[in-house]
Amino acid sequence: MLDVAQHIHFIGIGGIGMSGLARILLTHGKTVSGSDLKANIQTQALQSLGAHIYLEQSAANIQPEVECVVISTAISENNPELLRARMLNLPILHRSDVLRYLLEVSRGIAITGTHGKTTTSALMSLVLMEQQLDPTIVIGGQIPQLGTNAYAGSGDYTVAEVDESDQSLRKLTSEIVLITNLEVDHLDHYSGLDEILEAVLEFLTHQPSQGRIICNLDDAGVRRLLELMPAHYQQRCVGFGLTTADADYTATHIENLTRSSRFELMHRGVSLGQFEIGIPGTHNVYNAMSVLATVHDMGLDMPKAAQSLAAYQGVQRRFQLMGQMRDDISVIDDYAHHPSEIRATLQAARLQKKKITAVFQPHRYSRTQGLLNDFAQAFAEADRIIFTDIYAASENPLDFDITIQHLVHAAQVANPHKDVQFFSAFEDIARYVQTHQEPQSLVLTMGAGNISQLSQLLVGKLQASSASDALSDASALPSSSSPMAFSHDEVSCVKSVQFVS
Repeated sequence: MLDVAQHIHFIGIGGIGMSGLARILLTHGKTVSGSDLKANIQTQALQSLGAHIYLEQSAANIQPEVECVVISTAISENNPELLRARMLNLPILHRSDVLRYLLEVSRGIAITGTHGKTTTSALMSLVLMEQQLDPTIVIGGQIPQLGTNAYAGSGDYTVAEVDESDQSLRKLTSEIVLITNLEVDHLDHYSGLDEILEAVLEFLTHQPSQGRIICNLDDAGVRRLLELMPAHYQQRCVGFGLTTADADYTATHIENLTRSSRFELMHRGVSLGQFEIGIPGTHNVYNAMSVLATVHDMGLDMPKAAQSLAAYQGVQRRFQLMGQMRDDISVIDDYAHHPSEIRATLQAARLQKKKITAVFQPHRYSRTQGLLNDFAQAFAEADRIIFTDIYAASENPLDFDITIQHLVHAAQVANPHKDVQFFSAFEDIARYVQTHQEPQSLVLTMGAGNISQLSQLLVGKLQASSASDALSDASALPSSSSPMAFSHDEVSCVKSVQFVS
């Protein structure tokens, strides 16, 4: 359909995944229109590229020239534009159909798994660009070095972050598949890990016979997947890991530094050199290893790959430094919304050797209910824990036997000697942090909802406190003294600096 359709309409075009696909189709010469409920950086960028954006969802947006409509799983069946498209018998494509089209007309490198997809996809993209391969890129986060989350390259490869959350990966295919890890998640679409493994296995059955599977052998879910694979699929597998003896690639001499990680990469006992990735945490060593294993297996230039890793600046909302205030108080925002992600993010934060206030917004009632005890125990590395209301996304709270109070109580039981708080309003959280934050500390906001708004609010509050303190200190000086100078870092928000988990 996409090879012949000229005018394509996206319902919910402002989402990070939908906007990326729309951007690439625009670059391919398609006419693109789309709707969303409000403007954001994605819709503004698409408008500048020539897309027609509607900031409401109405049947009238389906103009006569529209030839097909693209939706995501988040679009409800009673959406007025979708109803209009069905009435007109227009082809309705899921966003995974667009991604399948891009992967089928190129040499696909698909990154999937429960955690680490966006960081790994961004790393892979930048490494291939440094190799002068000019890949097409479709990932779920803004890459500061590219200024976008999607790019239509002229080369043979497409790097795609493949979301397993709604089972739509079952219809995809890719020459290379990189699997970061597989855990229980997305319980709004899966009954448990077995069904997740079944979906990933079906994805792999579409792979061409010369395909390669790069996988994390340290992960229990991946190990179970390998046991389910037919023998001829196992022969395609290239394994990486830190603790598994039969891994093809491993890392030694690991140094976890404040804002980077160093290691030596080994391939079947032979050193491939020293590498440094410009983001902290052991989980990012895994992400880097997976990319390097893929690049080496492809026969590409490893010294150039090393340069790309060292220069990596991160992805938005992946351990993103939002502000650095006076008295060495930092505000960091992260997308972590699963217990394993929370643990990894807090471990990376602990490398800074500061007291940590973790502010968490649970995402979806189904996930909170299914993983309640895991969530409660995920905050061991935090010194103070603050919860806010569950972000429902598309779920109805009345369909679940869980409230935020259940999680707060479970966290209090699991962390009896820690300050565990709950506030419904972001303004109340910001006020509490402003009055309780100590020098040389870190505030870490986590979640997949709208928690990043809180991180921006916190920066404003703490910045104001720093400026107020500076004025108070200056006014206390003898009148004959010159005003006290404060450095830029002490009083300003450093929104452009990022590092990733």
